[in-house]
Amino acid sequence: MPPNHRYRKNKNDFFVGRVEKDVAPPHLSGEELFDVVSEYGDIVFGLQSGKQKFLGFGLTHNWVKQSIFWEHPYWKTNLLCHNLDVMHIQKNVFENIFNTVMDVKGKTKDNIKARLDVVVFCNRKNMELVCDGSRVAKPRASFVLEKNTQVLVCKCLKSLRFPDGYASNISRLVNMEECRLYEMKSHDCHVFMQTLIPLAFRDLLPKGIWDALTEIYAPAS
Repeated sequence: MPPNHRYRKNKNDFFVGRVEKDVAPPHLSGEELFDVVSEYGDIVFGLQSGKQKFLGFGLTHNWVKQSIFWEHPYWKTNLLCHNLDVMHIQKNVFENIFNTVMDVKGKTKDNIKARLDVVVFCNRKNMELVCDGSRVAKPRASFVLEKNTQVLVCKCLKSLRFPDGYASNISRLVNMEECRLYEMKSHDCHVFMQTLIPLAFRDLLPKGIWDALTEIYAPAS
């Protein structure tokens, strides 16, 4: 809540001494909640989106969007709604960052849509798409490795050997032609996040970007 909210110096707004006799709101199952939020349309993001409210807001509900969590196949069957699969999240984070740094076609988050968002949300002219007649060029971002460096990373991963039971045989998952990894298990992604990524990219990425990756992948204390 912002520092200038109305409760900051106004005790009366806390309804001191008031006895609440209203009944508790109905408890909906995950499937019932999904049926409700599924009726909401897509949210329009951006500076021009304005304030969006669905029919019945403030009366029958307080939802302003359908959470992206509903895209998880297990979300509506969770007994605890925010009981997230940690390993599943780690795998998604690892794949998104690794595929973006390695500029994997069809998998990188640094795609055309993201570059169009740069025009709306950011002031980075060097990141905007460059139109040259019928051709659209995407300037290489500082967090994306050049092709020859991507090959070096894959060669290093191809030569990795782990103790028995520590991780899968990663060398079998490396595709040298496309400079990407295939069929990574959740545990393998966890091993990469905690130990390998900070070392692999330390001398290859700008210090500011490597520092940010190190914070993401630092083991929890």
